[in-house]
Amino acid sequence: MRALTIQVLGFIRYLRPDRNPLRRPLDRLHSRLVAVLGALFLITGVIASALMIHFVDGAGLRAEHRQARTRYQVDAVVTATGAAASRNGVEQETRLRWLDRTGRWHNGGVVPAGDDHVGVHRRVWINQAGDLTARPRTHAQTLTDTTLAVFAALTSLMILHAGAYAAVNRRLERRRMVLWENAWAATAPRWTGRS
Repeated sequence: MRALTIQVLGFIRYLRPDRNPLRRPLDRLHSRLVAVLGALFLITGVIASALMIHFVDGAGLRAEHRQARTRYQVDAVVTATGAAASRNGVEQETRLRWLDRTGRWHNGGVVPAGDDHVGVHRRVWINQAGDLTARPRTHAQTLTDTTLAVFAALTSLMILHAGAYAAVNRRLERRRMVLWENAWAATAPRWTGRS
């Protein structure tokens, strides 16, 4: 914990403006760059999160309400169990028959449950047309989708900001090396006695 505190304080001290004569203007530019990119990440992160919450959560809530109005459960009777052809080969399927709200009979196949045999009743979800469908969307699904969208947006922004920082830092590092070599070329003869 102490080492982390020292690192954080050192980072803050690095970013803080000072009048250190050994600190070059390029170093000050670098610290400003870190501060600006950090502030930019915070601002764009908040905006991106708000947009994701608005659009993804809004779409999820609309889907919840629409599906709650248009999907309902009915009692279906198992008419057959066994193998059925599918795109992936032969799979097990349970055939059902159910009555929709208008009084029309429908047939369809579902994934078998453990106790399926002819004559057993199962509860299934159907849409307004009477066709089999998935259960209505839950609020937990909407919250999960919204959380994942916010996380994806923040991750994308972090990668974008890290890339921008790496590109600019590389240029600054090249410039730092040129300045250091020039300063060493001027200082080396005095220290080493060689020209």
